[in-house]
Amino acid sequence: MKKRINREALKKGIYSAAALALCVTALFAFWMSNRNNNAPVETPEESESVSQISTTEPQTEEPSEESTAALYDSEEVEQAAAQKTAYFALPLENGIIKEFSKGELVKNATTGDWRTHTGADYKGVEGDPVKAIYNGTVTEVTEDALWGTVVTVDHTSGIIAEYRGLQKGSAPEPGTEVKINDKIGTLGEIPIEKADGAHLHLEIYKNGTAVSPADYAGKNVKLG
Repeated sequence: MKKRINREALKKGIYSAAALALCVTALFAFWMSNRNNNAPVETPEESESVSQISTTEPQTEEPSEESTAALYDSEEVEQAAAQKTAYFALPLENGIIKEFSKGELVKNATTGDWRTHTGADYKGVEGDPVKAIYNGTVTEVTEDALWGTVVTVDHTSGIIAEYRGLQKGSAPEPGTEVKINDKIGTLGEIPIEKADGAHLHLEIYKNGTAVSPADYAGKNVKLG
C-alpha cells in the first residue's frame, strides 16, 4: 500500500515539473515575441537612404562661370557708382609758374606785399585760347580792374572754377553751356600780377573751399 502511494506521488511530481517547464517556456516565448514586435521596422526606402548617407561623399557645388561673372559685374558697377571719376583738362598747354599757396603767405612781385595765392598761374602768351577744364555752365562774367576779365564756370559736383586774366569781350555769355576743352576766352593780362608775365590765374573751389588746381587740371578727379 505504501509503495503505491509513493508511485502516485512521484507521478504527480513529474507532471507538476513538466507543467512548470511548459509555463516557463511559454512565458519566454511570449516575452521574445513582444520584444520583436516592439523593435522598429526599417522600410526599404529608409534602408536605401541610410545606405546612401553612409556611402556617398559630401559634395559642394562650385559656382558656374555665369554666376561668377554676374557677381563680378555687379561689384564693378557698384564700385564705379561709388567711385565715379572724370578727367579734367589743362586750361593752357604750358605748365604752372606759380603754385596754389595752401593758405600760406607768398610775396607778390607786382605789389611787393605778402598775401595768400588762392589759385595756380599757367604760363601763356596774350591771345592764347583758354579752354574749359571740364563740362559746365558759365555762371558769371565780370570785368575786374585787378584781375582783368574773370569767367566763372560751374563744373557740377560742387566744383566751381574762376578763369582770371582773359581779354575783354572774349568770353561767352552767362548761361552758356561749355564742354571740356571748349574755348572760353583768350588770354589777356592780370594787372595785379603783371610782373609775372602773361598767364592765366585759375582758381578752383570744391563745395566753397579753395583747392589746388594742380589736383584737378590734367588729372582724373573723383566726383560726388
